[in-house]
Amino acid sequence: MLAEDYVLIGNNKNLRYIAEHKRVFEVEHLYPLDILETFGQQVHDWGLECSCKIDKDKLYPARFNLFRNQPNSEHYQTVLNFFRSVEARADVKFNYQRLQHFLGNDFDFSRVGQILVGVDLRREFEASRLKFWFLIQNYPQKLATAIALCQPPQELQTLLIDDSVVVGFDFYFNGRSEIEVYPSIRGEKFKQVDVQIKLAKVFSPKALQLLDGCWSLVIGFSQANPEKVLYYRTRDPNNFIPKLRCGAS
Repeated sequence: MLAEDYVLIGNNKNLRYIAEHKRVFEVEHLYPLDILETFGQQVHDWGLECSCKIDKDKLYPARFNLFRNQPNSEHYQTVLNFFRSVEARADVKFNYQRLQHFLGNDFDFSRVGQILVGVDLRREFEASRLKFWFLIQNYPQKLATAIALCQPPQELQTLLIDDSVVVGFDFYFNGRSEIEVYPSIRGEKFKQVDVQIKLAKVFSPKALQLLDGCWSLVIGFSQANPEKVLYYRTRDPNNFIPKLRCGAS
């Protein structure tokens, strides 16, 4: 998901945090991590988000996102230049067809609150990917385009409660590309009766119980994944994780 403003740090600290994350998680050298580090050093006023993914008994720690608030077309071009640098390797080729369809010829960056570029790198080269995500705000034309490209289930329409929606593009090194749409709901709306009715139509009681203590809920829809993915955003993960374990038992 896109990062929050409070994560914003300078480019020198970006490199330091990347290095510390690599040290703690013993991240091996995976292409194109060095190109991302160069990108992070060259840009200004971009923030950083380091993360890892746990899938059953496997840990994937080579995950880094750089984001820019209130971007313009020049920042977009900077990201494209980074992508082209990654494509300099002969066995890497990205498919931009969905991204170009989404942007069209009249994209209005004043409707974008944030862009994010990231890497999710794996030992299996074909499983590695770059990410390019847009947080669009009050932009119904481009939301309609993203929904048409993603072809999510009808329940996505029920969850379009906030005006901000993330549209994400994943670019795999073997030319495969995917698009995702992420509606979000701010915590202050969880108590509204009309929102509760909508959520109850889509989610189980156990899923709704986990909203206590969360300041936001993000729901991921992808054409590549028939199951929606829930992202509970909490500032107190130590209390949230035990509730998650109880709900799964």
